[in-house]
Amino acid sequence: MDKKKICLIATGGTIASVETPEGMKPLLDGKELLAKVPELESLGVIDIVELMQLDSTNIQPKDWIQMAQAIEERYADYDGFIITHGTDTMAHSAAALYYMLENLQKPVIFTGSQLSLVEEGSDAPANLLLAMYGAVSSVPGVYLAFHNKLMQGNAAKKLCTENFDGFYSINVPDVAVLEDGKIKWNISSDFIEPEKELKINTAIDTHVAVFEVFPGFNTDIIRMAVDSGCKGIVLKGYGAGNVPSEESGNSFLPAIDYAVEKGVKVVLTTQCIYDGTDLERYEVGASALRHGVISGGDLTVEAILAKLMLGKY
Repeated sequence: MDKKKICLIATGGTIASVETPEGMKPLLDGKELLAKVPELESLGVIDIVELMQLDSTNIQPKDWIQMAQAIEERYADYDGFIITHGTDTMAHSAAALYYMLENLQKPVIFTGSQLSLVEEGSDAPANLLLAMYGAVSSVPGVYLAFHNKLMQGNAAKKLCTENFDGFYSINVPDVAVLEDGKIKWNISSDFIEPEKELKINTAIDTHVAVFEVFPGFNTDIIRMAVDSGCKGIVLKGYGAGNVPSEESGNSFLPAIDYAVEKGVKVVLTTQCIYDGTDLERYEVGASALRHGVISGGDLTVEAILAKLMLGKY
C-alpha cells in the first residue's frame, strides 16, 4: 500500500524554540523538526510548509486565515495535514479552523509541546508521532493531538502550564487515544467521502469581548464595549451560567438589554471548566435568557469566540 502523503505546516511555538539571551524563541523550522523525529517518515510521506515562526502568544486571527489558506491551496495534493503550533493559543487556533474549514474531508491535526524539541525529555517527539497517526488515519476533522490523546478541535483547552498532560477535551470525549503504539478511535473511522468541496470562511470580525462576572462588576463596561463598536460579547457567568439580577442591586439585565437592542450578540457561558451552562435551571439564568442572551451550551470560551468572530451565532 502506498504511504499517505502528509503536509506539515510549521508555525513556530515552544516545540520549535531554542534558548536565546532573551528567553526561549521559535527558531527551528519544519525541516529541523522532521529531522529530529525520523520515525515520522516511516508512517507517511511528509512535505513541509514553513508558514511562520511565531510564539503562539503572537498568533492573531489573520494567522488563522493563513493556516486555512495553506490547507485550501494544497488540499487536493495531500491525505492529511499537521500544524505545529505553540500551546498558549493552540486551542484558539484549533477552534477557529474547526469552524473555518467547511466540508472538510481530511484530517487536520494541531500539535505542540510543553518542552522544546531540543530539550532533554521533551514531549515533542511523542506528540508529533501522535499527530502523524491522526493525519494518516483518513478520519476527517480538525483535532488537537497532545499526550496520547486526540481531541476535537472545538473542545480542547489548555489547563496546565507545564504538565505534559496539558490539554483536556471539555464536555466531549477524547476522539482517540494512543495505547501500546496503536491509536484507538472513539468515533467511527469508516468514512465515505461526501460530494462537497472544501470551503474556507475567512470573514472574521474581531470586534468581540469577553467579560468575567465578579461581585461588584461595573456593568457600564458592557455599555462602553457596545458603544465602541463591539459586535459580540461573551459573559462568563457563575455556575450554570448565572448573572446578578435586580435582587443584587447590581443587575446585569439593563446592560444586556442595551447590548441586545443595539444588535450585539451576547453569549452567556460559565466560569466553570466542565458541564457547561443550563440557563433554565435558576431564575438568575432564566431571566438573562428572557432578556436575549444566547446560551454558550457546553462549548469552551475559545470555541464561542471563534463562532462569534465567524458569525456563527
